[in-house]
Amino acid sequence: MATTVNPKEAEDIQQEKLELDYFINLSYDNGKESFLFPVLPESLEVKKKGKGQAFNIVGLGEINVIQSRELAEISFESFFPAQSGPYLSINNTLLKEPKKYINYINKWQESRHPCRIVVKAPDFSFTLAVSIEQFDRKESAGSGGDIAFKLSLKEYQFYAPRKIISVKNEKGEETLKKDTNLRPDERVPKSSYTLKAGDNLWKVAKQQLGNESRWKEIMTLNKIKPSELKRLPIGMVLKLPGRR
Repeated sequence: MATTVNPKEAEDIQQEKLELDYFINLSYDNGKESFLFPVLPESLEVKKKGKGQAFNIVGLGEINVIQSRELAEISFESFFPAQSGPYLSINNTLLKEPKKYINYINKWQESRHPCRIVVKAPDFSFTLAVSIEQFDRKESAGSGGDIAFKLSLKEYQFYAPRKIISVKNEKGEETLKKDTNLRPDERVPKSSYTLKAGDNLWKVAKQQLGNESRWKEIMTLNKIKPSELKRLPIGMVLKLPGRR
C-alpha cells in the first residue's frame, strides 16, 4: 500500500505546483499523502445543480464553474503511464509506478475520510474537500502497462459544533455569535493517545477530539473508574472514540 509522502517528495511536489501552469493534485490527511496526476485529462467535468458558467481551458478542456453551494460532482478520465513520455504534465522525478497511484486512491477511498483536490489553470483554479465516489481502471492490451482510469469525486462538507463567542457592539451590548474562524480539520483522527505529564482526560478530549466535554466518552471506553481519574499513570495508552 502507499506510504506517507516523505519530506523531500512533499517539498518537490510543492515546488512543482509553483512552477506548473496546469496541474491536478489529490491529497489526503492534511497533505501527509499526496500526488500530482502525471497526465492531464482531455476534459474535467464539474457538475452542480443550479446556475453555472462553462469555460474552455487549454489542456483541461471544458469545465463548469461552481456558483452555488450545492455539492459538486467532479469527474475526469486519464491514465497512469508505466514510463515517461511527452504526454507527462509533471517532472519525470515525480512519476510513480501505476500501481502506486492505484494504491493511494484505493486506500483513501476505503478510509472513509475526505481528500482534497486542487486544480490549477491560468484563468481558473479551485480547491475542494472531496470524497472518492468511484474509481474505475483497466490495463488496455498493447498499452505497455499503462492503466486507464475514470475518477468520480463529490464535494465534502465538514460538519462539527462551532464555538460560540461573546462580542460587544458599538453600544457596549454583549451578543453571542458563531466563531467563523475555525479551519476544517482534514487530519485523520488518531485511534489512541499516550498520556504525558500534566495530562488529564479533559485536556486529552480537547486536544485530540476538539471537544473537552467528551472526556467521559474516553473514560467509559477505557473503563476508567472515577476514583482513578486523578492518578492516571504517565505512559498509559488510551483508546480514543471517533471524531464527530
